[in-house]
Parts: sequence; C-alpha cells; structure tokens
Amino acid sequence: MANWREITLASSTARTPTATDNGGTIAVDAWEKALLYCVFTAKATDVGDTCDVYVDVSPDGGTTWLNAVHFTQALGNGTDAASEYAVLYANTPGTSIIVATADAASTAVRPTLFGNALRARWTIVNTGTADASFTFGVKAFLM
Repeated sequence: MANWREITLASSTARTPTATDNGGTIAVDAWEKALLYCVFTAKATDVGDTCDVYVDVSPDGGTTWLNAVHFTQALGNGTDAASEYAVLYANTPGTSIIVATADAASTAVRPTLFGNALRARWTIVNTGTADASFTFGVKAFLM
C-alpha cells in the first residue's frame, strides 16, 4: 500500500478581499503523485464577487513559482458547499510546451509540474459592498 503524506496548503478559514495572498511556502521532498483538494464551505456573498484558488509548484524552493492548478472560480452567489480535486502525476506524458508565465485558466490543470515546494494562492475580488467572504481550505496528498 502506498504511503501518502497529507499537507495543509491553506487551512479552512474565512477570507476577505486583499491583494493576492497565499498559504506560505511548504517544502516537500521527493514525490511523483499529488492529489490536490480544495473545499469551499461558504461563498454566498454578492453576485459579482469572485474567488480564484490556485496551487503553485516551485522548482527552486520558493523563488520561482509555476501555476499547476486553477480550481473553478467561485462566485459570490454560488452554493456554499463545493469540493474539487486535481491530480499531478509525473508519468503523465507532455504533448506540447506549456507557457507557464501566466496562471492556468479556471478549471485547468498542468499535470506534469513538479518541484520541491508547494503553496496555495488565492485572489478574492469584491465588486459591491465590502462584505465579500469566502471560506475554503486546500490540502495536498503526496506520494
């Protein structure tokens, strides 16, 4: 049976609009598979409010960050509970060059990105009153 390691990239808590924020750099040793899991427990704010949650990988311990996962953009008028996962797997063959200088589109995964550090990152946009709040957490299960 495989030994999976569970790592919290962002603890589940309510977050409000700020500039793009992240859960901090998490150093990781060798891994070849990752299950990345994002759970929203509250996201009912204003209609135009949005929350984008990403998982980034660093090949150099946290100096350079490449976006590997962009979970589905959460809308302020969405239903509260939602969970999504993405898989990174070293044995996934690359079929073309991926320009990694920009974030992946919402719902996109770049499955072959690996490195020695991970982080969750998010951007919350408040379009109306100053009450936007999204509650979510992100975990990684590495093998």
